[in-house]
Amino acid sequence: MSEEIDRSDMEYAVFAVRHQPILLVVARNLCGRNASDCEGLVHDVLLRALLKWDMLQSWSEPERRAWLVRSLHTVFMDQCRRQKPEASAGITLDNVHKLFEEPDAPAPELWERLSETELREAITALPYTLRRTFEMHSEGLRHAEIGRLLGAPEATVGTWLFHARIRLREHLRDLAERRRKQSSG
Repeated sequence: MSEEIDRSDMEYAVFAVRHQPILLVVARNLCGRNASDCEGLVHDVLLRALLKWDMLQSWSEPERRAWLVRSLHTVFMDQCRRQKPEASAGITLDNVHKLFEEPDAPAPELWERLSETELREAITALPYTLRRTFEMHSEGLRHAEIGRLLGAPEATVGTWLFHARIRLREHLRDLAERRRKQSSG
């Protein structure tokens, strides 16, 4: 019995090591550049796989890989759903800081260095699907409604919204930081 358990543990370890790089690539596509988010997603999925290893052992390799990727996407979407939606009349300089609630987000006063025009220009510069998704969500529409209007699955809407936020955060943070340096120097 002990040999059987050790063999099963070893098979899982080989499985996890073999699939971790694939999962990291998929996670990076979902999460952007945040390495800790990617690693956290992969860790959660591999833990789920360990808990279901008895079932997964009997599956073919392509079925296991598909289950892993599906699970990764599900975990990512669950995390997106748990975040508070911005149900507002729109994004303005008064509430733009709410878009970036993660710990390393710039302080709200950093956004005071931007104009409404610069905010609008940053939103307008987004690719069409990211911009429309972001605008509709900032107006209070839910993912399902946005998906219906744009002809996309609800999960795709969540991914588009995530990428829109990342691009806006990067663009606006850079602009605000340059302003801060100009005014202090």
